Amino acid sequence: MTEEKKKTEPPLALSMSFDEALARFAVTKPLEVSDSVERAKTKKPPQDFTPRRPVKKAPLPIKTEPKEPKAPTDS
Repeated sequence: MTEEKKKTEPPLALSMSFDEALARFAVTKPLEVSDSVERAKTKKPPQDFTPRRPVKKAPLPIKTEPKEPKAPTDS
């Protein structure tokens, strides 16, 4: 049997100091965490793709009247 290498997640990395992370963790309310977990578990109904920002369409070309050639003037 061959051993398959399991893909493992990289270790947790934070872009803040340990003290700041601990302070944020300490003020987190357990009810907020459980509510957030429940919201994440519920499956959202399928919807049409709606972009976050409206897509800007290219402006329509400006219609111009064809210019008539100027008649020569007698001077």
